[in-house]
Amino acid sequence: MNRKWDRIHTIIKTLGELRFKGRLRPETIRRADAAYDLPAVFEPEAEAFAGLNWETALPGDTWGGADRHFWFDTQVKLPADWRGEKVLLCLSTGATDLWNTDNPQVIVYRDGQMYGTMDLNHNRILLAERAAGGETVDLSFYAYSNSAGRTNFFDVSLCALDREIDQLYYDLKVLWDLADLMGDEENGRLELEEVLNRCVNLLDLRDVSGPAFAQSVKAAEAFLQTAHYSAERPLPRVVVHGIGHTHIDVAWKWPLRQTRQKAVRSFLTVIRLMEEYPEYRFMSSQPQLYQFVKEEAPWLYEKIRERVREGRWETEGAMWLEADCNLSSGESLIRHILYGKAFFQEEFGTGDGQEVLWLPDVFGYCVALPQILRQAGIRYFMTTKLGWNEYNQIPNDTFYWRGLDGSEVLTYFITTSDYKKYPQVGGRRSFETTYNGRMNASQVMGTWQRYRNKDLSRDVLTCFGFGDGGGGTTREMLEEEKRLEAGAGNFTGDCPAVRITGVKEFFHILENNLEGKKVPRWCGELYLEFHRGTYTSMARIKKNNRECEFLLMDAELLCVMAGLADQGFSYPQQELKEAWKLLLLNQFHDILPGSSIGEVYQDSDRQFARLREICAQVTERAKRGIAAAGHDEPDGKWFVVNQLGFDRSGLVETVVNGQKRLLLVENVPAKGVRVLSPSDWAAREEAEGTGVVLSWEHGDGGFLAGLRTDFYDLRFDGAGEIISLYDRREEREIIAAGGTGNALMVFEDRPESYDAWNIDESYEEKQWAVTDVTRLELVENTAVRAVVRCEKRFMSSAIRQDICFYRHTARIDFVTTVDWRESQLLLKAAFPVDVLAERAVYDVQFGNVERPTHRNTSWEQAKFEVCAHKWADLSEYGYGVALLNNCKYGYDIHDG
Repeated sequence: MNRKWDRIHTIIKTLGELRFKGRLRPETIRRADAAYDLPAVFEPEAEAFAGLNWETALPGDTWGGADRHFWFDTQVKLPADWRGEKVLLCLSTGATDLWNTDNPQVIVYRDGQMYGTMDLNHNRILLAERAAGGETVDLSFYAYSNSAGRTNFFDVSLCALDREIDQLYYDLKVLWDLADLMGDEENGRLELEEVLNRCVNLLDLRDVSGPAFAQSVKAAEAFLQTAHYSAERPLPRVVVHGIGHTHIDVAWKWPLRQTRQKAVRSFLTVIRLMEEYPEYRFMSSQPQLYQFVKEEAPWLYEKIRERVREGRWETEGAMWLEADCNLSSGESLIRHILYGKAFFQEEFGTGDGQEVLWLPDVFGYCVALPQILRQAGIRYFMTTKLGWNEYNQIPNDTFYWRGLDGSEVLTYFITTSDYKKYPQVGGRRSFETTYNGRMNASQVMGTWQRYRNKDLSRDVLTCFGFGDGGGGTTREMLEEEKRLEAGAGNFTGDCPAVRITGVKEFFHILENNLEGKKVPRWCGELYLEFHRGTYTSMARIKKNNRECEFLLMDAELLCVMAGLADQGFSYPQQELKEAWKLLLLNQFHDILPGSSIGEVYQDSDRQFARLREICAQVTERAKRGIAAAGHDEPDGKWFVVNQLGFDRSGLVETVVNGQKRLLLVENVPAKGVRVLSPSDWAAREEAEGTGVVLSWEHGDGGFLAGLRTDFYDLRFDGAGEIISLYDRREEREIIAAGGTGNALMVFEDRPESYDAWNIDESYEEKQWAVTDVTRLELVENTAVRAVVRCEKRFMSSAIRQDICFYRHTARIDFVTTVDWRESQLLLKAAFPVDVLAERAVYDVQFGNVERPTHRNTSWEQAKFEVCAHKWADLSEYGYGVALLNNCKYGYDIHDG
């Protein structure tokens, strides 16, 4: 135990407390419940706020509740002897957890004008750089709570900040933190311990309010500058480049309406800190957030535009928002970039210069992304999320990521993490890094320590600031950054230099460093070994997403076709833009994955309903335009449109003579139209023959036991599962020996953490088959389609399946409706097939990807659940089986 070292630390903490002098509290504070509104001006006596029911907030009173707002209002008069003092407004709410996104978040109004923001991380804000002394200030607070109950306090005070003590405090603190990261016997630590000890020994702490103490503070500061900060030392060869940042989830544990306020609060904090610290630079992606701020606080938005023009605020990131890159279609990812770049260009003039895709928190990255990025002019990609991998660590932090078509983007993983003083102690090191950096000695040194490509570059990047309502960068971070940049750590070769650098500028430096070097490559998808449940959580939004992606693509195609057929057709650009933005909003990486609160999905349902309404309206207009063009009498005819890129045959359902009928329409050209007249329909009806199911039989209990079609012989067991599916053309059994097809299985879904996000590898340990059949019978058998209906129950849930067989295709459809009322139980449909293949093929954005079906290595074992879009295929030489779907994304194919 080093008593001298502990004494130094105690004195530094004492200085931290002595910085604040003359604590002043308001005589009275009043409180009222507030609406979900964010006024630019607050005048308590104005008519707009006449309905507020004020009550006195007594010391020790509590307030709070889930998703609630409150007004607090008071008035303070500054002491006359505070003239020239730096005055801070202080607020304590009792919150202590730095990373709790439900901590109270407050907007401060000064003399009625929106002024600043406060939270746990920003519990002191500048009220006056140099007070006049004796002035009266009206202070109002618009406070947000998301706590379970009345758990918050509201302790407001003002204090004067002693500038000289404040400077000495940070000068000492940064050096102590640096030295404390070193081994006890290292020369740098011993050298610095001596400097710090001599410095604090100059302090006269006998009477901290007297002139002797004030004079000793000046003497200690002068000594420290001479002994360390002004001393010439070799510059470090490593540079940690830092940029201020605040990651804001567009929705998560709060609804979208609160995100609007979080964005305003966070961006207002940035603006006020920039006024206090001219060297401060900040970066933020996500045009959706800027749009929210533009609508909620136009005056603040104009200040942001000023900072962008000055080069102090960087608008980079490319996408409309930080979208999920597993579930969003390829076209949707393109639209994210198109709309993102367009917004940045129109609003800030920075869209054409977008070069970096900034996705720190997304749950995996599809193999199509490099191709999309290069086609969009995006050269660089940054994330940290792969550091969350459960089992395997991506071997590099700097590499070229090669995508589906061979396109490559320079990829960088931010390595911000705390410094490990003894990295060899404590077992396996965590892979995890953060995009919520702190900009302190530990994380500056930790960012370099954690970086695994030291042979390629001595420049690394960190972004610093609290996210999700935590307000971003703090005054403390900026004070420590100033000292680190000034060379506080130059006494040791272990501490990198620090520079404030823009994100795009950093990538240019990095790319220059890589010139002529052998840079590693990663080929294929960047699979996150975590959050695998996001492929399937909240099935409703997955279905809405897939269907609405199709609706938008179909609507655009039909509108183009209508424009080609009818020169008078007006393309509905603004309507489709509104619809696309609704879709893109719901592809945010905590909305589409199913990891947000219930209210988010209530909003989502309304937004998808509006999207469907828009698509229905524009599609109807387009179809009428297509039908009218070139046809003198379109009434009474059917216009069958094939929106796909290949010729297609399929069933069309319509009403003939008051009856619903199915018609097989063959060979409709790709992205073309086939016109059918009533005579065509009558001729096809006359040609109808026997039903699709040629024969069938029933078993015990009267349930259907087997059937034959032109393509298959099929047999059911008593649980309604397929025990045999014999391919009559190929003369082979499809179902694996001992298995059953369409087996509905329920698994216990209790992951160790992140319940809405995760499926743990051990989920298969406990499972139940869904075998309670209440109905299994042939309910339709026409010349074009036959339908077997199967109804089952599981606990409190009901499942209905229509199993459809066709005349024109060997495809079998399982139209499944599930009324699921269980909690922490996962339902899957299994199709074990008699196909031997070491790899399965999965549909992904703009192509397909192969994945192993075995578990030979830890990398393959980690992929026990994977993401795909419309189909997955398992094929051996000469034969294969594909599983298609219209709204699902989670798959597992093993032991093929």
